[in-house]
Amino acid sequence: MNMATDNVNVIEPLGNRGEALLKTNTVDGETILVKLKGSFGEAFVVTDRRIYILKYGFMAGRTFRGQCTAYRFNQITGLESRKTLVTGILEVLTATDRDTGSKTLWGVGKKSAVRADNTIAYSLMFQGASFQRGFSIARETIQEAVSANTVYAVGHESAADEIGKLALLRDKGTLTEEEFQAKKRQLLGR
Repeated sequence: MNMATDNVNVIEPLGNRGEALLKTNTVDGETILVKLKGSFGEAFVVTDRRIYILKYGFMAGRTFRGQCTAYRFNQITGLESRKTLVTGILEVLTATDRDTGSKTLWGVGKKSAVRADNTIAYSLMFQGASFQRGFSIARETIQEAVSANTVYAVGHESAADEIGKLALLRDKGTLTEEEFQAKKRQLLGR
């Protein structure tokens, strides 16, 4: 743990539009662990069940209607954090969206970190410590969910698919090699 970021506030108001969008998309009983407003009418929210990326501002391309992208922990293959001189970009990576590194603050279309469904842009000067702590909480929450078997219950996906997702989590550093091997043995019934 980093003592400098342990006492940083990671729950902040999102304004009327952001709060309304979040309320419509969360379910009863879901506990909010992180709720941070981005720089351009966007938000990063971590609950005990999911990670949400909210877009509800003009600059985020959502002038009239907001958008909420929810990621179950078993969909997430990694979290990426990039920093420039004055801004940071937090990106949620999934099997279908692994375009890490190509999104920038001033990019256009799918290359725009502000408008992409899986990214949040924030000010390093004013929000850096909060986002750093929120990022850590998100990674810890994902890791705990995976370790507690709350995410990788065998369901509609094959064991090979599950092992592939676990390998991505291991490669990103979310899982240790030992955790990966234990889950792999469990999925293979050994």
